[in-house]
Amino acid sequence: MRHHRKLTDDERRQIIAGRALGTSATTLAYRFGVSRRTIYNTLEKAKGARPARTRTISTRVSARELAGFRDGLAKRGITDNPAALRRLMGAADVLLRPADQSVIDQMQAWGADIATHGAAINQIARKLNEAKLRGSPIPFTAEDMATIRTFAAYFVDFAEDFRILWEAKQSAMTREVDKALAGLATVGPVA
Repeated sequence: MRHHRKLTDDERRQIIAGRALGTSATTLAYRFGVSRRTIYNTLEKAKGARPARTRTISTRVSARELAGFRDGLAKRGITDNPAALRRLMGAADVLLRPADQSVIDQMQAWGADIATHGAAINQIARKLNEAKLRGSPIPFTAEDMATIRTFAAYFVDFAEDFRILWEAKQSAMTREVDKALAGLATVGPVA
């Protein structure tokens, strides 16, 4: 009996099928010319085996896109690009879900506020342009200055609120990506 012979994939499938039909490990070992330990190892590996990949996809990416993907993985200590891509595709339902309704509502509210403030600024600009075209003195009032200051203050607040919202969404996305890629790192993340 040859104890160190490598089984073919077809022989492994036959061993698994034979054992499922009740054939003893000793009979299978004799039939395939291997040790009983090899039979048990083959069966054990089959228990934890992942289902076979059934699709191969091909896509074209630019050198910059590929470099960006690899760089993102390298920062996480990941060198297995195909495994990372499979994990990210498996997490697509989480990573690509639409924005929360609260985010959509906030963006719409900001849009309405900006339109309101923008209309007031446009009225001031129109009034100033008309005076300039007529050759009249520029009619810039304290009320106009207050409107512009109000808009400027609103815009600063808007920018800060948007930054906070954006960073929260980015942080949530990073957590989801890290969760999808967990366990793939071959070395520690690059700082």
